[in-house]
Amino acid sequence: MSGALSASITGEDAQMSLYGYANTDREGPEERLARIASSARSISRVLRSATRSGVRHQGSDGTGLVTMSADGSGRVESIHIDPSWFQRHTATALGPAMFEAYQAVMTEVMTASVEQMEEAEREEAQRPPDEPAPDAYTGRPQDFHAPTFDDVRAALRDLEERQYIREYQRQRRASGQGEEQTVYGPYRLAAVTVRGGDVAEITIPTPVGRDRVNVLAQDTVRALQMVRAGETEA
Repeated sequence: MSGALSASITGEDAQMSLYGYANTDREGPEERLARIASSARSISRVLRSATRSGVRHQGSDGTGLVTMSADGSGRVESIHIDPSWFQRHTATALGPAMFEAYQAVMTEVMTASVEQMEEAEREEAQRPPDEPAPDAYTGRPQDFHAPTFDDVRAALRDLEERQYIREYQRQRRASGQGEEQTVYGPYRLAAVTVRGGDVAEITIPTPVGRDRVNVLAQDTVRALQMVRAGETEA
């Protein structure tokens, strides 16, 4: 996850905590399947909420003259540069300002995601309790209760999530040891430096005049979108 929520993930334990996994050695198979299904429902609601149309976040630099907008998933959509920027600042200073705005909007995205997760957990806690579980399996054939299709699907989802987390952590560790990369927009007006899969810096290699500031903004948006999509070949 380039540049957005990846900064908040520091290890497998943290990921397991985020997704609600815990030590389940004392759980029986039916209790575990019920817990997995509950966690999967919460995650699905959060993801749908985070990516639903209409959700937008904004972040600005310290001057308030550079504002960046992103959707609920952290995809940068637009950058607005106030025309008065050039009255007090240089064109090259737009790079650090846009990076500051990027950090601000990503903070908003992460904060909203946490709030949505907490809301989903509250909704889950308010759900009426499920039907009482049948008596524990005693070894007699008549006491065996086969998992339903939903149970199996939830268990598979749990396995996929765990595998994804491990693979993600492996890639993060590998990318953290990789070289620095620079991604340009189609007009090559803005340069986005990527380290370990995360946006580390935004610079303006060639100063632009105020007549091309909108092109610069579009170029930066495209470069950030390329980073997010994994198109890091400059």
